[in-house]
Amino acid sequence: MDTEILEDLGLSHAEAKVYLALLGQGASKTGRIIDSTKMQSSTVYHVLGSLVEKGLVSYIQKGKVKYYQAEHPESFLAFLEEKKRRFNEILPRLKEHEKLSSQKQTARVYEGIKGLKTAFNDILSSLKRGDEYYFFQSPKQALFNKKVVLFFRNYHLKRAEKGISVKGLATKDSANIVFQIFKGISHTKIKYLDEFTPNGVIIYKNKVITLDWDNIPTAFVIESNAVSESYKQFFLQKWKKS
Repeated sequence: MDTEILEDLGLSHAEAKVYLALLGQGASKTGRIIDSTKMQSSTVYHVLGSLVEKGLVSYIQKGKVKYYQAEHPESFLAFLEEKKRRFNEILPRLKEHEKLSSQKQTARVYEGIKGLKTAFNDILSSLKRGDEYYFFQSPKQALFNKKVVLFFRNYHLKRAEKGISVKGLATKDSANIVFQIFKGISHTKIKYLDEFTPNGVIIYKNKVITLDWDNIPTAFVIESNAVSESYKQFFLQKWKKS
């Protein structure tokens, strides 16, 4: 099983590997865990201690030997609730630091799939039910990547569930792939053009995201009323013509 989902939930790569190994093989001595994960013994001992602290692994001791076992997957819910509770405790202080900042950041760069998730989550947190935003389709070649298609589909399922609407412009030669991404997803309107459009641009609130899929996936986020308004008006003109 891929460790990526568990890493997204807050585990390190090593923690995810050890947890999955224990989940599959049951109560085990450290030697067996080391053999199955192919990790160094010092790393395994450290990771086991960390997972025990998180409440995701427990152990029983027989004589001088400890047998570790993974807690039921549902234990992740308690783990995530604790992280949420702790974050809510410090949230007021984080907002105070934000207010004290003398310079407001107007541009950000996010790299990798996790970075893209952060950028797209800002759309979901910035907009509320009934709001609408716009996008120009990502380059066609990027849409041949199954991970990219899955990323967009999962995101738009969350977006539709929140009741946020989107209008998108895509090229006609990408219609089949775009249809697979948005199939059955509500609060979505797509139009298709023969002519050139900007690639991978999202316009929402006072922000514009530009996506670059070469080498490392990257999101460039610009926060500017003037820039976002100009992109919005350009999009709406193209929308009317399509």
